[in-house]
Amino acid sequence: MPVRPVPGVVALPGPGLPFARALEQVAVGPVLLSLVRQLSADEGLLRSWALAGEPALPSTSTEGEGLTSARAESVVLGDARLAIVQACARLESAVAALKATAVAAAYGQITAATAETVPGAGRGGGAEASARAEMALALRMTERGTAAMVDGALLLTSRHPGTRWLLTEGHLSPAHARVVVDEASVLADESIPALEAVVLRRAPERTVSELRRDLRRAVAKLDPRGAAERHADAVQQRAVRITSLPDGMAEIRALLTADEAQVVSGALDRIARDLPTVDRGFGAMAGCRADALVAVCSVLLDPTADGDFLPALRRTAAPVAVQVQISAATLLGLNEDPAHLMGHGPIPADLGRLLASDGTWQLAITDPDGRLLDLHRLRYQPTAAQRARVAALWLHCGHPTCSVPATRCDVDHTVPFNHDQPDDPGGGHTTCRNLCPRCRLHHNLKTWWGWTTTPMEDGTIAHRTPLGRIYEARPEPQPCAA
Repeated sequence: MPVRPVPGVVALPGPGLPFARALEQVAVGPVLLSLVRQLSADEGLLRSWALAGEPALPSTSTEGEGLTSARAESVVLGDARLAIVQACARLESAVAALKATAVAAAYGQITAATAETVPGAGRGGGAEASARAEMALALRMTERGTAAMVDGALLLTSRHPGTRWLLTEGHLSPAHARVVVDEASVLADESIPALEAVVLRRAPERTVSELRRDLRRAVAKLDPRGAAERHADAVQQRAVRITSLPDGMAEIRALLTADEAQVVSGALDRIARDLPTVDRGFGAMAGCRADALVAVCSVLLDPTADGDFLPALRRTAAPVAVQVQISAATLLGLNEDPAHLMGHGPIPADLGRLLASDGTWQLAITDPDGRLLDLHRLRYQPTAAQRARVAALWLHCGHPTCSVPATRCDVDHTVPFNHDQPDDPGGGHTTCRNLCPRCRLHHNLKTWWGWTTTPMEDGTIAHRTPLGRIYEARPEPQPCAA
């Protein structure tokens, strides 16, 4: 089918240039916006462009010779529509960067004008407050929301040139830019270039939660003293609060130190697994943990209550294990680089050393390059030690972009285990190299719903989607690497 040209677009899809890649080569701007509009409205144009980029194979039709697409047409069109969504996201980012520049300029101009024309407004923050109120009414926003928008725009345009450029070019989403601005707010201006140099190289490939982890790790490393001071101040805010909700519900919030929270979370998981409960599907564990919390408190408040259904309350030879990772240099007090608490993220060096000295914690020690030197199997049987090694290597679910902690994941065989012939040389053996943590959803994607995984020589795992797209995942550098 011939490709219908669109004015202003040079890179047309063809056998050597798939549709998604052709669309990526169109710069963010009016041409891309016009193109997305036309492709979204014209089914025939979208179909011709999408199929033109597919490699052709000899037709197997009995009606005669010809060529056919390597993928089913429905799959090709699904992939093309996903590419349009990606293009829309790039446009959204560019508009967000433009809006931030406009907000900062408008706020500055309105503030200056108010201070100049209204007597006394230049003192006590009156001009600034008036400018925010003016903008709030014009944009139909609350003044609190307007203040947050203005603060974010001022910080982005004045302190984060690298983030702003990536946003303008469509390489970061507005949510990515916001998390950079928010997490960097505790640093002095002179530390921002070093922060951006560390985190922005990989930022376009990261989800918002992954980028937040990267930023918190980098901030803690750039300002270890400040991180320790902020932790000490935050400890004083520990609290448990209850909030009434509609529909006869209430929410309990506990603000704890990271290590305390991991202990509570691990204990609730342990108890929840032992509670008799009906199958609730993918969300079962969350509800079971709520049941566990209520059950524990009920037994503690009523000594006569039947607690036989809480076997996890009994002390066993394998209590809850929580892992803290720390560099050998930090453990010896030679530097103050942050430690890493599994399931949480960076913690101050002092807290890491304190936890490392406690035999109830599982300790992983790394060298300056982040390689695991030793994994102390303090509370694991041999099979559990293998699970711990895999969790320490991957830290999170091995599916690209997933942030579920590895300790809450299934341990899955990348190459499926051959149950009929376990000694099959081509089968997936139960080795740390072939094991990968996967949350239940992504484990099911691979097992039942058409996703496949292929291990690479360098430890990378290639994930092939039902659309035929390939995404790679690899163990991240250990968080305590130099």
